[in-house]
Amino acid sequence: VQIFGGMGFSADAPMEKAWRDARIARIYEGTNEINRMLAVGMLVKKAMKGHVDFLGPATKVGEELMGIPSFDTPNFSQLFAEEKDLVTRLKKVFLMVAGSAVQKYGPELENHQQLMLAASDILIEVYMAESTILRTEKNAKRFGEAEQATQIAMAKLYLYNATETIIQKGKEAIISFAEGDEQRMMLMGLKRFTKYTNNPNVVALRTQIADKVAADNGYTFD
Repeated sequence: VQIFGGMGFSADAPMEKAWRDARIARIYEGTNEINRMLAVGMLVKKAMKGHVDFLGPATKVGEELMGIPSFDTPNFSQLFAEEKDLVTRLKKVFLMVAGSAVQKYGPELENHQQLMLAASDILIEVYMAESTILRTEKNAKRFGEAEQATQIAMAKLYLYNATETIIQKGKEAIISFAEGDEQRMMLMGLKRFTKYTNNPNVVALRTQIADKVAADNGYTFD
């Protein structure tokens, strides 16, 4: 649509129909806004009924925030080792935010829709980032890292973008229900859990992906 400019929006161009058809994916099983609230709401209800141990792991994250953080430099020699470590910490962001919100509001959490949407966005980004990394890792083992170099770059870039979204949504959620020392502690936790040990060169990743698409003259990724 962008490449064709105004014509891309016209029914005379083929991508108009594809764009319109793709939009249905966001409302097949209900609008994405409703499903985002259901994702967290159903998890909270299952936790309240004892069907899911949600508050246990959330409490452990809270205890971790009260402890002294480790300053050891981990060994990230294997493919996606650092990315997997970051994903593990991003899960703690969700547990920290959603767990604290449940403890504060209990069953009334469903009345705080913007907070639930923020928590849901964190949950979705963690799921998508981890799925992308694991799928790419599987393909790299099967076809070789050199063959999957661009896909590896795409996975790393997605994780970077997901982390930025989680930082934004996490801060938005925290300042909406926490105050004083609790808020400061959670914001420090957010910063700790979303920190890269080695920041990725985002521009280089984008350039690598764009060069591959340009060389192939199309989107050739499975």
